Amino acid sequence: MVQECKNERKRDALIRWRRKVLVDTAMGRWKENVSKLSTTDSASWNLVKSIYAPRPLTSPVLVVDGHPLTKHQQAQALAKMYMARSTKAPHAPEMRIPSTRRSTFRPITEAEMHVALRELSSGTAPGDDEIHCEELKELGRVAKKCVLRLFNCSLRTGQVPAKWKHGIIVPLLKPNKQASSMASFRPVTLTSTLCKLMERIVARRVRDCVEDKLQPQQAGFMPARSTLDMLMQVTSAVRRRKDGGKTAAVFIEYERAFNSDDHNCIVNVLISFGVEMHLVAWMADFLQGRTVQVRVDNTLSEDIRLTGGDPQRSVLGPLLFIVTVDSLSQRLNCIPGLQHGFFADDPTIVCTSADLSAIQQTIQQGLDCITRFSDEHYMEVSAEKTEYTLFGARETNLLSLKVGETVLKEVRTPKLLGLTMQPHKGLSKHVQGVKAAADARLLQLRAVASPEWGPDREKLRAFYLALVQAKVCYGIASWWFDTSLSDRERLEKVQAQAAHIVAGIPKAANRDDALCEARLKPISEVAHRRALEYYLRLKAKELTQEKLAESIFPPEHPIHARLAKVKQLYSTMDGTGKQQEATVLQVERLVHFNTITPGGLKADAPEKDKKRYTTRRVVRFRDFDYQVWTDGSVVLDVSSGAGALVYPKEDRREKVVLGAGSLACSYRAECVAMEVGLKRLVNVIELNQTHRTRVVAFTDSLSLLMSLSTGPAVVEDAILRRIWDLILRLVRLRVSVNFQFVFSHCGVPRNEAADKAAEQGNAKPQLYPAWITDIVTGVERQVRNEMYRSFEEGRMLCTHRTVLLDHVRPAPKHTKLDRLGESLLAQFRTGTSKHFGWLHRVLTRKTDRLECRWCSAKDIGGDAVDGHTLAELAVDSTNAPDLGVATRQSDPIICPLCNMVCARRQAGVVHLVKIHGLERECALAMTKKARRAALTYKNGYTCHVCGDAFERRGLLVEHMAQHPRM
Repeated sequence: MVQECKNERKRDALIRWRRKVLVDTAMGRWKENVSKLSTTDSASWNLVKSIYAPRPLTSPVLVVDGHPLTKHQQAQALAKMYMARSTKAPHAPEMRIPSTRRSTFRPITEAEMHVALRELSSGTAPGDDEIHCEELKELGRVAKKCVLRLFNCSLRTGQVPAKWKHGIIVPLLKPNKQASSMASFRPVTLTSTLCKLMERIVARRVRDCVEDKLQPQQAGFMPARSTLDMLMQVTSAVRRRKDGGKTAAVFIEYERAFNSDDHNCIVNVLISFGVEMHLVAWMADFLQGRTVQVRVDNTLSEDIRLTGGDPQRSVLGPLLFIVTVDSLSQRLNCIPGLQHGFFADDPTIVCTSADLSAIQQTIQQGLDCITRFSDEHYMEVSAEKTEYTLFGARETNLLSLKVGETVLKEVRTPKLLGLTMQPHKGLSKHVQGVKAAADARLLQLRAVASPEWGPDREKLRAFYLALVQAKVCYGIASWWFDTSLSDRERLEKVQAQAAHIVAGIPKAANRDDALCEARLKPISEVAHRRALEYYLRLKAKELTQEKLAESIFPPEHPIHARLAKVKQLYSTMDGTGKQQEATVLQVERLVHFNTITPGGLKADAPEKDKKRYTTRRVVRFRDFDYQVWTDGSVVLDVSSGAGALVYPKEDRREKVVLGAGSLACSYRAECVAMEVGLKRLVNVIELNQTHRTRVVAFTDSLSLLMSLSTGPAVVEDAILRRIWDLILRLVRLRVSVNFQFVFSHCGVPRNEAADKAAEQGNAKPQLYPAWITDIVTGVERQVRNEMYRSFEEGRMLCTHRTVLLDHVRPAPKHTKLDRLGESLLAQFRTGTSKHFGWLHRVLTRKTDRLECRWCSAKDIGGDAVDGHTLAELAVDSTNAPDLGVATRQSDPIICPLCNMVCARRQAGVVHLVKIHGLERECALAMTKKARRAALTYKNGYTCHVCGDAFERRGLLVEHMAQHPRM
């Protein structure tokens, strides 16, 4: 019996040892894997997202009448359902394809196809022809010409190959839906990649024709528009109601809007917009005769024919839909007192008034208008899903709104594009949902990182910004200023938790220090920046958008107070610019950009090597007819200059000097210099009337060249588009343009001359239009400087980190420290390191016993306490906040005998022994029960040589730098 017990104990011990070995091995592998996470690897993102995520069914099975279906039966059942959804209305007329006899055919150019190829998405699944996007991008010149010939033949004849109109539908299970229901699957259609390429070319031409004619209320599928535009319009209308006023909002839902759009209506709308007849005829043939098959695993259904709706997952489908519903927006604009907004197929109508009868009449008139439009276009409004909310009223059912004969239901907390709204002030419901989602995602970050192991700080920060902060700050410019102070504090705590995880420091660290270590901003600063950016972008657009900006952001809005800080530094803002038309893109290929550094050197290479390789590059272009050298110079928040020199081969040089604006950054100054240099070059060439000229432009801004090299169809900034306008103008003058990168400040004569010209521009009037990004950055810089002045003047409490580093933020990672090394440094800087006391004892182990280990003062008693560096006498301990008993060795404590604040428990023991004469054992016992105190620091710095006092550390550094003996 005893032997059996011994064997059982050994077996249990062996089992426990085996479990421990397995756990340690698994944990070791996990630590090794997560330390290799990369922000550029899709597998890393999938790994982080899969942690604590619900596991969907791997093989869903459809059930009909209680019986599971086979793969073929599932495919057939889904095919019938999709065919019923995309069938033309029985009473709808047949589509008429317009004639192209009297229209002029404009062939597709190589440049248009080149731009469309660049816009194709890589890594997507191919259609039935099994041609991948990557294969099309790698085609040679002859193959591209064959494809271009095929596209032009298809456009000229108005016939689309049948294979291009055939798709494969792959049903994907929606999140949190029952796998046994057919309605739980989202159809994803795989179409021909060649057809998508042709669609992009056609879509670009259609956009050039209709974009300026579309109503501004449409925010879906439009360039430079997003859900934020829709949220801003609705939330501002709700916010503008006066005392006693009420706002009614109706959130309209269509029943299969994309699937029910009539083809004949689409063709008629395109003709009314003035689209080329060849394009209309091609799109009409593209819409009719479409067939699809449903694929479940590897089983395909029979071909089914779709006779209505916009093609799913196509390039042209969304564009055709917003063009069709544009006439509805025009009709709603004619109803007085009614505001509306569109995001794709989700319209929202809003009315504000103190009279409920006026709201009832106006909203009902808008609903009747929408119903008539839907009937004309064979679309159906879902009365069951359409809801309304009356903001500003505590009672319910004060309105009676109908769609047809169906009365709409009222909801108290509607959800608009992910924003949960409330009928009264505050957005606590939305904040609670956002915080819950953020907490769940923070668990994922905690699972892949700790202070001892995991990816480095910058990678972890990137994961946080993409996974957590993007969720928290979605549409934040539209709702942050309506939230209560308590709700804002909840979200600030989420940001603080993330900062502690990213920096690898304990929760006890100061919040501002933690944010600084993680290189994160408070949520309030993120909200102010995004709101200010949105306001400035609206102001930079046409007059109608400027009026909208004033209505969304009234004079009492907080962003105006921030904008006033830099108002005197700029006079006008730069506009957004207009996208290049497809007709001018054919000359883009005549421009060359060299973004490779001379000799392949890096920025930290020796100046001698930079000069040698840069000179070799410049010498290669000595036979060119013109050389343009540009450079920029910046003095932050004071001035900036742009200088450009034009060197003809056989004439005197041309010099241009200009002020680039008080808020301009170095990149902006380089852009201005390139613009004025090319403008002067165009004038010189036109004046001399030279032909077939070769031009080379040198700049030391690699970011500028990389931005320009993306092409005129891709650049979005107004100044880059103006530079491309000048480049295309030069190409039309038969000028070949070559852009080259050179190193700056390495002794190249013409580069140094351009730099001097740029410095002269600082003295010129700073009247150049300001860049929106520079304005926003300037505002943040002013706010940050005010905070620094508050610390220096003593109006804000200094922390451990601010005393050590004087508000310096850690730079992005340039060292070879691992995660543990980064965390230990962050803990040391924030005063939360458990190793700091040991480190200090090692550094001061030879200190005399009679000296204070903190400040080396010979006499610790009496008046010397007032001059102590890390501790000061508390005037009245009863007025100090009670922080509880100190639980850590590094916690500052209050002396139980004289109320003196000591930096840590060990300092308190030394204080009790040296000052009060207690035995060491008694001092240890008293400090274990001592109260915790907030350690304060004395301001000021003293030179250890001459004894001069300075308010800031920077002044002390300058003082010491002027005395070499120090």
